[in-house]
Amino acid sequence: MSKRATSRPDRLWLALRLPDLPAHALAIDLHTDAALAIIEQRHVVWANTTAIASGVGKGMDASTAQLLSGCVHQERDLSSEQRLLAELSAQLYAFTPYIETYTSQQVPQSGLLLEISSCLMLFGGVLAFVGKVLRFFAEKNLTLAVGLAHSAKAAWLLSFVHYDIHGDENKPVFVERLQRLPIQLLHDYPVQVGALEKTGFVTFGDIARQIAAQSISSIKKRFGQEFAQTLCDIFGIDQDFQQPSLFEKPVVMYKPQEFFNEEIQFEYPIHQIDQLQTPVEHLLQQLADFLRKRQWETHQIEWTLADIYHSKEVMPIYADTAQTQWQLFFDLTLIQLENRDLPFEVDRLTLSCRNIQPIQAQSQLLEFGSKRKHNSQAFTTTAAKLKARLGDACIYKLSYCDSYIPEHSNQRIALNHPSNQQLPDRHLASLRPCWLFKSPIEIEVRQRGLYWRGYLTLLSGPERLQGNWWRTPSARDYFLAQRNDYVRLWVFRDLHKQQWYVQGIYG
Repeated sequence: MSKRATSRPDRLWLALRLPDLPAHALAIDLHTDAALAIIEQRHVVWANTTAIASGVGKGMDASTAQLLSGCVHQERDLSSEQRLLAELSAQLYAFTPYIETYTSQQVPQSGLLLEISSCLMLFGGVLAFVGKVLRFFAEKNLTLAVGLAHSAKAAWLLSFVHYDIHGDENKPVFVERLQRLPIQLLHDYPVQVGALEKTGFVTFGDIARQIAAQSISSIKKRFGQEFAQTLCDIFGIDQDFQQPSLFEKPVVMYKPQEFFNEEIQFEYPIHQIDQLQTPVEHLLQQLADFLRKRQWETHQIEWTLADIYHSKEVMPIYADTAQTQWQLFFDLTLIQLENRDLPFEVDRLTLSCRNIQPIQAQSQLLEFGSKRKHNSQAFTTTAAKLKARLGDACIYKLSYCDSYIPEHSNQRIALNHPSNQQLPDRHLASLRPCWLFKSPIEIEVRQRGLYWRGYLTLLSGPERLQGNWWRTPSARDYFLAQRNDYVRLWVFRDLHKQQWYVQGIYG
């Protein structure tokens, strides 16, 4: 065994940086001749070669970029970027179980970090492993920059400079390469980098010489614990003893996201809705068993109907409250099925469930009977069935929101959202009806008095409500009124319009 091979670090990290991730997440064609840019908060975070050739640069104002190049710009989609990284992590799990995601908070640079030392024998060495990874990304048409080093952060930094990978690199080689890098690559520490530049630091080699001369503690005192620890991770030194680390930090093993996906292949095509009930129940019972064993719950499932010609129809099912049992999803599925005809003869039925979460801790009532629990479950089931039949917008509850204008003091919210029932003192101290109209209704003023579906008599008041000066000023005098059929109403006189209105009805 050669001396160089024996000095190879115990850990070996491969950084996979995706410089065009914002474009990949939006499915942008990188080979188009048109000038394209992606913006975030009105500033350019990515531009293609055509736009860059016209003078567009990262950080440039979106209006300036458009004037320079006439580029078409789109808003950055961070959620799509994270989903793409998660999908790549799940697929790269076939290469190594040690995968970390890196996302910069300062610049649009994201990617994956793979610890590969334990997988090299399986794939035939570093060169063979890296070659397989490069082919994997090439097949997906994803641009990639790679870096190899003894630590994750060092590999990420080296991905910004191209070095041919020979397979026999060791830690001294990696450190030598790091020392040539400019300190501007520490994107996540702009304040510290600015201070270092003013002091005369240019490369990582300058930082390494400072650590060797005065110890890491001098940097820690001036720039903080986090920045000092980052430098220690990059160079692979122990912050307390300023020597090569004696113990490696444990590498977090990637845990792929579990999901449920089962299907039934029918021996003969299904052409009636009724014939689907039994397979639907069977798949849902399998899902319930899957959730129960893992102590999970879900709000959503998805059915896929398919025929022998690969035609598909997807049918999502939603529940307001997370479920661990199958019965409610069964009822909601039947409701959806009875409202439609089969688009084709169904050859295959698939049930998928990806939005899974751990069962939330809930307080339980100590009761010897099941009546209360049954009633609560019955209401949940009834509400879910009504939403499935009538639509989400038809089933709601009311919640208080603070406003001087009474018709703006409540809002419709979903049944599963907590409502605000805490009324301010001014409401508790005055008479308020239980039923407010969506908007006030005009009262007719006749010779005999106020008239709204009958003549009104004012019993008490006024209570003046005045405010909303920052929008449309409002000034109203409210009264308790009684109609000639003894119905009591909440009425007011608009002092700006000099008009009477009825606001609500007392129970």
